[in-house]
Amino acid sequence: MNPSFTLVLCAVVLGLPTAGFLVNALTGGKLPRQVVSFLGPGVVLGAFVATLILLVELLAQPPAGRGITVVFWHWLNLSVGSAGGAVARSGFNADFSVRIDSLSVLMMLVITGIGGLIHVYSVGYMAEDSGYNRFFAYMNLFITSMLLLVMSESLIFLIIGWGMVAFASYALIAFWYQRPAAVAAGRKAFIAQVIGDVGLVLGTFLIFLNLRGSTGKLLHTVDLQTIFANVGPGAHFHNGLGLAGGGLVTAIGILLFLGAAAKSAQWPLHTWLPDAMEGPTPVSALIHAATMVTAGVYLVARFHPIYQQAPVAAGVVAAVGIGTALMAAVIGCTQFDIKRVIAYSTMSQIGLMIFAVGVGAYSAGMFQFFTHACFKALLFLAAGNVIHALHDEQDIRAMGGLSTRMKWTFVAFLVGSLALAGIPLFAGWFSKEELLSSGLALGPAVPWLWVLGVSVNVLTSFYIFRVVWTVFRGQPATSRAAAAKEARPAMLVPVLVLTFLSAVVGFLNIDFFGFHPITVFSDFLRPVVGSPSAQAGSGTQALALVAGTALSVGGLAIAWAVYGRKVISPDLISQRLPWLYQLSLQKFYWDEIYDATLVRPTLACAALVRQVLEPRFFDELVGGVRGGVATLADDLRTLQTGFFRDYALIFFVCAVIGMVVLGLRLA
Repeated sequence: MNPSFTLVLCAVVLGLPTAGFLVNALTGGKLPRQVVSFLGPGVVLGAFVATLILLVELLAQPPAGRGITVVFWHWLNLSVGSAGGAVARSGFNADFSVRIDSLSVLMMLVITGIGGLIHVYSVGYMAEDSGYNRFFAYMNLFITSMLLLVMSESLIFLIIGWGMVAFASYALIAFWYQRPAAVAAGRKAFIAQVIGDVGLVLGTFLIFLNLRGSTGKLLHTVDLQTIFANVGPGAHFHNGLGLAGGGLVTAIGILLFLGAAAKSAQWPLHTWLPDAMEGPTPVSALIHAATMVTAGVYLVARFHPIYQQAPVAAGVVAAVGIGTALMAAVIGCTQFDIKRVIAYSTMSQIGLMIFAVGVGAYSAGMFQFFTHACFKALLFLAAGNVIHALHDEQDIRAMGGLSTRMKWTFVAFLVGSLALAGIPLFAGWFSKEELLSSGLALGPAVPWLWVLGVSVNVLTSFYIFRVVWTVFRGQPATSRAAAAKEARPAMLVPVLVLTFLSAVVGFLNIDFFGFHPITVFSDFLRPVVGSPSAQAGSGTQALALVAGTALSVGGLAIAWAVYGRKVISPDLISQRLPWLYQLSLQKFYWDEIYDATLVRPTLACAALVRQVLEPRFFDELVGGVRGGVATLADDLRTLQTGFFRDYALIFFVCAVIGMVVLGLRLA
């Protein structure tokens, strides 16, 4: 790859969304809407075109050479002195550089491609909103932040992008700041991510302070490629972070995952994601389907050399991922807000991806990320069409009969649901079954985590087709539903493009029964993430495929029996297992638990300080200082007599004392 040409393309990818944000922000909302409608999506789609050119450049290289680091500028280089006029460098630098390889380009394609379609959709969805210009400024800022995160070669700039994503997500979730619930949701998302950021920063410090090179010398580096080259039995046949499985590398892996768990809404930092549905629907599609919540998956995949040396940390990642996937799927079965059902679906699917990268199936996890970005963005945008047509109604019980009134939206939502549920030949089937079969071969506690994984299949099919039958079939439940009309073209075209992608992208990787007819995706990622350390046998893969597919179809059949044919009462679970139904309906009471253990004690401490310590200690302390100064002033005031002789005497005495002190010091 030509470094100069690559540098220009990277500058275009990062610069266009940044320019879109700055133009919108600095003009103070005075740009005409027609200009914003072109500028907002245009800069993201322009970045997508530049990314496609980078992809072509990358594919033109042999697999072993698919990767290049380009430096924008040398930001910080520390010297430790000089000898003979030559400056001796400490080895520490923090260049603003980007890494272009298979993993970063994949993320860039999703961020700019899916993100660009969502921007186009937003032109129609937000057309009547008074904050139109501000909305696109925030959206462009978010795209810039995500691109900085995934392209950075330096840990410092990765962390900067990580923090910018948190701020941009806060601004977008709380976009309708007139609504207290939206502001609270934005604040909650930001706080949860900042907690995770602490883990990421601490993990970075541990790497910086402890990484050693092949000679045993501390490297003090934040350069990712240097870090990875000195971790594990790679180029130098040593482990720069101590023994494999040791306490240091395990602690680093867990701290990095804390940051990943916050961004990807994994337990215990998961409660912000459903509340984030208070933002506009395009925000839900952009942040919570295709980009931000997958940043944690990217982080674990990018740092896979560390996790390969930390099996305990990797096991924690896998266990948390599969546990979150199952918990979120259970919760999704009883929710009535259409966006929250899809939000819990996102949490569940991200959990499966986290499970995959935790067990070492990095390619399978990233393939699920890629297909999920298509069909989950599709589901959110199709749901946005429904919400828009019903004048902001989100309760599925107030819908019904929309398949005849919104035919294209119904087809789109149905395709997205089939892909999400893992029904054969739709995108999600290929990626999910590859993921689960890889987990069966590689995962800790085999086959128990795999059993939990395929249990998610049943629940996923059930809750998404519960939405399909309730929203689109039957008779309209309200006058709004009866009067619903199909979405405008600006909203419908991106949905149809995503419908096509959700139906076909799964064919990029067919890896079943130990037979690999198409491995375009895994071959593309192999230079970065390698191949799994173990492969399931053809018989095991066949069993996993048949069982997973059968359970997915079984969940669909149950939803059809309950909500389609209505041969099973929807109240069966609530009547027979009320405790389970309440756990699901109340989201396992995590918000209440955090409120009781964290929020209320903090508020109680604040009240104690305000009511007791502040008036009795701090106020009296400040009052005492004030009184002391006033008393001193009163005493000093007596020295001001207005007579020249008194001032001359004071000056003479001070001069004598000064001369005596000076004489003693010189003696």
